[in-house]
Amino acid sequence: MNIEKFAKVAESLRQYRRAELKDFEAEIGTKPIDQLYVDPLPGNAILNSVLSGNTTFLLGRKGTGKSTVFAKAQSIIRQKKDVISIYIDVKSLYDILASNDIEDIDVTGYGISLGTYRAHMLRKVLLGNLIAELLKEIGTVCDNMSLLDRWLGSKRQYDELKTSMKNIATQVKNAKLETHEIPILQKITRQLRVKRQQEKSITNTSKDNVGIKVSNKGVEAAIGGDDSTSDFDKTLDDNDVYNEYSDIVIRSFPFNEILFEIKTILAESGLTRLVIFFDDFSELKLLDQRLFVDVILSPLNNSSNESVKLKVAGYPGRVYYGRIDPGKTDTIPLDFSALYEAAEVQEMERSATDYTSRLLAARFKAFGLTLADYFETSSSVNVDDHMNMMFKASFNVPRIMGHLLHQCYLDRVSKGQKITVASIRLAARKYFENTVLKYFEKMNRFALEPFENKLDRHNQKQILDHLLKEARGIRKKIIDGDVGGRYFSGLTNPPTSHFIVKPELEDVFSSLESNFFVSRYKNTRDKEGQPVIVYAFFMGMTETERMSWGFPDGREFRNYFVQRCFDYTRAVYEYLSLSQTIKCADCSQCFPMDSKDSIALYKWRCPECGDGTCSVVNLSDNFKHEVELLDKGIMLEPIELEIVSTINDEGREMRAGEIAALLDTTHQLIGRRTGKLKDMGLVNKARDDEGVMQNSITERCERTYFE
Repeated sequence: MNIEKFAKVAESLRQYRRAELKDFEAEIGTKPIDQLYVDPLPGNAILNSVLSGNTTFLLGRKGTGKSTVFAKAQSIIRQKKDVISIYIDVKSLYDILASNDIEDIDVTGYGISLGTYRAHMLRKVLLGNLIAELLKEIGTVCDNMSLLDRWLGSKRQYDELKTSMKNIATQVKNAKLETHEIPILQKITRQLRVKRQQEKSITNTSKDNVGIKVSNKGVEAAIGGDDSTSDFDKTLDDNDVYNEYSDIVIRSFPFNEILFEIKTILAESGLTRLVIFFDDFSELKLLDQRLFVDVILSPLNNSSNESVKLKVAGYPGRVYYGRIDPGKTDTIPLDFSALYEAAEVQEMERSATDYTSRLLAARFKAFGLTLADYFETSSSVNVDDHMNMMFKASFNVPRIMGHLLHQCYLDRVSKGQKITVASIRLAARKYFENTVLKYFEKMNRFALEPFENKLDRHNQKQILDHLLKEARGIRKKIIDGDVGGRYFSGLTNPPTSHFIVKPELEDVFSSLESNFFVSRYKNTRDKEGQPVIVYAFFMGMTETERMSWGFPDGREFRNYFVQRCFDYTRAVYEYLSLSQTIKCADCSQCFPMDSKDSIALYKWRCPECGDGTCSVVNLSDNFKHEVELLDKGIMLEPIELEIVSTINDEGREMRAGEIAALLDTTHQLIGRRTGKLKDMGLVNKARDDEGVMQNSITERCERTYFE
């Protein structure tokens, strides 16, 4: 048993979303991705789909391996002589650039508010820097491929083209307010003033609460850094205003020139196409997503005459296609419930467990280890049983698998003991309690963010408590024989980890899924033959709640969770009726939640006044008061809170690159933010004996945020 190598296996999986895995080159070679890649489907079906000639959207939750699929695809493309590819980490680029200072100018003479101007220029700078980064990456790849050696030069010289691309990059980065942008900014300013007057009038007559806007895309917390940015974003909820605004922004960037340069590169060097990988696109705010797609992706996809192909990674339910025709793209799911969907749950679990087994076997082999040497087996338990438990505890999220193995390393392997099925369950509980739950709660107390984000998180906790209460009640009723008749007879510890709801409620669970509290498990039909969705609590939470996870053995229980007692549709609506209402922003008329579908059918137009737009409003006066009492003087931006939490959880000094790998961001961003945290007295920065900068939290930081 090689304890050190096992620790490396766990660590590499915790960093699974980072495509480079450079920390492990000493153990597995200079191209880790070629050694470690395991396709979620047999025959490399996912990889081959991404390598196809179509524009592709790869969808999966955090940690499902989207970046790794992209890295493997790029590794293969780099071996081809007729295709070039570049990789853009969209979210990391936005994180770095979001703090850029916008040059203030006097815009009052134009009839534009300073807040509107700054919100617009921030978006324009972000988009400009993204385009500049794209051009820079193209230039770097061209140099690395030595395209100059194969340049035909019949139309343009290579150096001339490179200079032109640099000039375009400089032009789009130096964003300035342009004349054609002024009318739409004036219009937005007027709408903001009218809206503020209406809100002021409503506030004077009633003390209603801040709400969450519901669109036909789901529940989206209101977004924005400060009040002016948030108001600007909300104004663009109006599709007519947004379309006019996005068309104006597109005109600010010379896409005809950019596409001409790309086509020239391909033609003059004998290449067939450029493939661009855009990662972490769904982590952008909703408005930034829309602008990113409409201003950058759509022109590249629709106007390149097949010379540019896009590969975009996103989250299920958080993908905006804009002017890209979804019918002409490939959409590939990575979440297990969609990837391994089958008529019976048992077949789905077998397929999902097969991937778990292949992934871990390949990872252990790459580090010179064998799975069987680290998992305890007997006449009744084999390695496959352990792999099935790993799937159930992680739902096939490789990053969670890494956390589970890391906890098993601390609890068992470091002591020379093999991993048992019980120790995997314990690892799931510890990961949930020490990482998922603590961080979730810490965000509400210490994160410097808009109130709407805290309200969304508060609502998640409220509905989660409601679901758990329902599950505990059902368990008692089954044991007491109050439900199900003879179907449940003989079950002394009936599992209550899964439940079903009607499909129209899936938006309610999107945030809980993103934060790994529940997971979609299967699409099926209830006892009346109506479509329903089976959801499951994560095993770590059921272990904390002392609930049995899964379903009983035996063919008679293959439809266990379709029993009527597990239908939580009524319970969810009961919660929503107590915590939410539908309210018109103009006339303040309120409507019951069961009117949602009919109001949504008419694009949320108010049935009462006919002019205003309705939204779902959360009745949360008490929570708003709690937030107002929080000490804002100690709040940190979310990424800064993640940094100090990671250093605290690891309990050691860490390099910027190590922190970045665990948080799925860039070491440049970590370096910049740890410098800021040092100035705040929260992080110590010092070079070790090898001259490498290490980060640790101060006593003040530990006392403030972690005691």
